Amino acid sequence: MAGDVPESTDPISLARQVVEDAIKLVRAELAVVGSELKRAIIQLLIAAVLLIVASVFLLIAVIEALGALPSGLGILGAEWVRWLVLGGIFLVLAGVLIYIGQSKARKAIKRGRKHIESTLKEDAEWLRELTKRSVKGS
Repeated sequence: MAGDVPESTDPISLARQVVEDAIKLVRAELAVVGSELKRAIIQLLIAAVLLIVASVFLLIAVIEALGALPSGLGILGAEWVRWLVLGGIFLVLAGVLIYIGQSKARKAIKRGRKHIESTLKEDAEWLRELTKRSVKGS
């Protein structure tokens, strides 16, 4: 554990303590990485669901817009305008959901990558300091 004072100044026992601390660190880091990955996966699943819903809305928008074309062949009648407006509403909804889904996916990936990198850098520095102390102590 961090803060434990070694019972002896024997280099072998100090090295054993360093190895035990490193093993504890690796286990703790694996737990942290696992929880970060779980959180990132959940966020990616939410983003995927939003993108699927957006795809459905996009399909409906295309169907609505295509449904408006035959009615619109005459002089601008009110019926085809309503169909076109409904298709446009679904198109806007699909665009908003695509934007939100992509944004969430990018943020999840970026946050996970930055957190893991910073954690690994901190741990490497801690391990360097720990080994420097054990070398100076021997």
